[in-house]
Amino acid sequence: MNEIPNVLEPNEKIIWDGKPKYSAFMASALIGGLIILVFFSIFFYFNKNFLFLLLGMILFFLSVVLTHLTYKVTHYAITNKRVIFQSGIIGRDFTFVDYDKVQNATVDRGLIDVLFKTGSIKIFSGKIGSKVIRTGKGSRVVTTPLYDTIKYIPNVYEVFRILQDSLSKRKESLYK
Repeated sequence: MNEIPNVLEPNEKIIWDGKPKYSAFMASALIGGLIILVFFSIFFYFNKNFLFLLLGMILFFLSVVLTHLTYKVTHYAITNKRVIFQSGIIGRDFTFVDYDKVQNATVDRGLIDVLFKTGSIKIFSGKIGSKVIRTGKGSRVVTTPLYDTIKYIPNVYEVFRILQDSLSKRKESLYK
């Protein structure tokens, strides 16, 4: 259920809203689930312990069911002020990326996107993640950019153009 209209500010208008393409969204879960199933099947083959195979089947089933439930609540919107991401299986979670925070936006098309004629828009707003990597000589901190991503959407270049137009209009309004 799309609850984005419930979180809009006064005078905020939705320019585009959408969902991921179901087949592409589920394909990513099926591929991940199959990798898990193969991994546990190999343990079953070498150990002859049926619990490995059963655990692999349960994890595969859970990945498919949880991805389906996630799909049902995933929505995206581009408004005249920001980009809104809705998610959350148990409760609704919203992520807001205001246009003044957007530093970069790119289109990303991986193998699943090419197969299902979809694409993803990655939005960088300056968020950085870090992790500690332990080496033989000690440890070091590695930082990576964090992206908010509109995933598996059809007509990705058209939606990207809408986002770019909205970003331009917002920046122009700030300088008038």
